[in-house]
Amino acid sequence: MIIALDGPAGAGKSTVCRLLAARLGYVYLDTGAMYRAVAWLVQTEGLDAADETALAQHLEQQPIRFTLDNGALHIFVGNRQLNEELRQPEMALMASRISQLECVRNYLTRCQRELGARGGLVAEGRDMTTVVFPDAPVRIFLTADLKARTQRRLLEYQAKGLRVEEASLEAQIRARDEADAERALAPLRAAPGVLRVDTSEMNITQVVEHLLGLIRRQKTPEEASNQT
Repeated sequence: MIIALDGPAGAGKSTVCRLLAARLGYVYLDTGAMYRAVAWLVQTEGLDAADETALAQHLEQQPIRFTLDNGALHIFVGNRQLNEELRQPEMALMASRISQLECVRNYLTRCQRELGARGGLVAEGRDMTTVVFPDAPVRIFLTADLKARTQRRLLEYQAKGLRVEEASLEAQIRARDEADAERALAPLRAAPGVLRVDTSEMNITQVVEHLLGLIRRQKTPEEASNQT
């Protein structure tokens, strides 16, 4: 089945979903990386994001290649595989801006549904439960307070050797929250019936175990018994 998970920046979605997919034997779909890939393409090729018609044509004529292999998403532009260049702070900011473009959301929503066609997927993002996979058997909204999310993202950047001021990072996350929640197209929100989980006081292991419990309750007894 598909497990769809949404939540704001810094809620720990990527780490949790990667571990969750591994425990379940599912594939992890990092849709945020897909938006950052489009942002990277816009920046490196000098595309005009304001010209949606031209950008849509570029994405169709020279598409970014998304593949699922060994339980993870792999992203290619031409012969180049994108990895750490997508994790720079500026890519997150640009991804937030281009995610408000209808042509980008339509393109990536189609790609995400194609990747999820075979099931067995843990998909995380900001509109997985509301737009991309609204009928997923398990839909989760993962959140945490702003302070906890800022600290987590700060530690993530520090581990990569990136220097970021805490106050600046907190302001960026707050701005991203506002942009995601207030955009007219596919705003970030907890959909009716979604399982809401606040991770402010949990560590990664606790979050994963808590989510596994929620997922098992959605499964049949036979399916649950087959999970480790």
